[in-house]
Amino acid sequence: MADGAGRPQSEQDSEDASSAAKRSMWARVPRFALAFLIGTIGAVIFVYFHLPLPWYLGALTACLIASVLHVPVERPRPLAGPLRATLGVAVGSAFTPAILGQVSAMTVSLMVLVPFMILITTTSMTFYRRLAGFDRPTAFFSAVPGGLADMTAMAEQAGANQRTVILVQATRIVLIVFAVPLWLQVHDGLAASSPFASPVRLAQSSFTDIATLVAMAAAGWGIAQRLGLAGAPIVGPMVVSGAAHALGFTTVRLPVELLVFAQIGVGVLLGCQFRGLTLKEFSHTMVWGILNAVVLLSVTAVVVLLVSRWTGFDQVSVLLAFAPGGQTELNLLAFVLGVDVAYVALHHLARLAIVILGAQLVFKTQKNWRQ
Repeated sequence: MADGAGRPQSEQDSEDASSAAKRSMWARVPRFALAFLIGTIGAVIFVYFHLPLPWYLGALTACLIASVLHVPVERPRPLAGPLRATLGVAVGSAFTPAILGQVSAMTVSLMVLVPFMILITTTSMTFYRRLAGFDRPTAFFSAVPGGLADMTAMAEQAGANQRTVILVQATRIVLIVFAVPLWLQVHDGLAASSPFASPVRLAQSSFTDIATLVAMAAAGWGIAQRLGLAGAPIVGPMVVSGAAHALGFTTVRLPVELLVFAQIGVGVLLGCQFRGLTLKEFSHTMVWGILNAVVLLSVTAVVVLLVSRWTGFDQVSVLLAFAPGGQTELNLLAFVLGVDVAYVALHHLARLAIVILGAQLVFKTQKNWRQ
């Protein structure tokens, strides 16, 4: 069937849906802008009081509070990929040619990741099943420490409570991302409150420098997406940038202004994740996520001490590599602190691969989750 212009009705319907989506997106722009404004104010407050990871955690905190108070903010989803790609390029730029000679020394540490991931996933699933009373699919996808977007998608297909998985996973990330830098700043005296992590200013960057950064971000993201890799927006650019810097092809660094904007943006994205949170959800869901995060941090602390003793790597690097938080946040913290970024980044890449492959295996073999 065709419309008055002789076009198929299906084509007309598709165009109408596309136009409606564009109108809906523009209607949400004021909410995106308000979220960024609130996030920026929170970031500036964190900078003023010398709190850790100020641009990121300040924005996250302010938007989290705004979300809980039902302020009309919304996650700027269209910017999620570009923001993570920007941070991926920044983290990759910390790789140096010297890293190639250190890879073999990381073998033992990387091998510990598999039993470690099994341990904390099993511990968390038992916690959610026995104490929180979650059903099996919800407990499993809430327990797997990583790949939030992938866990959420698989959780829905497995019949799990998707909202519970999102809230519990986001709670774990937020608590760990706050706890680790605070501990490092208070206990180890590390300058996690430094507002800048790059000595390069935008005015000092040439057109070639910016073009190189954009090319690495676009190429990495595109390749990772084509290969179907989890976390493509950050993983791809980080790998491409890391390889280019490690092999000595470039020494270009991300300007501080872009790095600050990316940190605020990613903080806004996570903080607005709690939009629409109710008191019942907090008391019945998030509290379990908080308690479980404390358990995971305790288990991680013991493993970090053992791995550091076995391998000789410093405890700060091992903590950032093994902490079951978000890879974006922990890689960013390593970058800001100037610790062994390559060590941390490689472990989080391996952790992400283990998580996604393991979750896929369980997802495909568990046909009767609720029985």
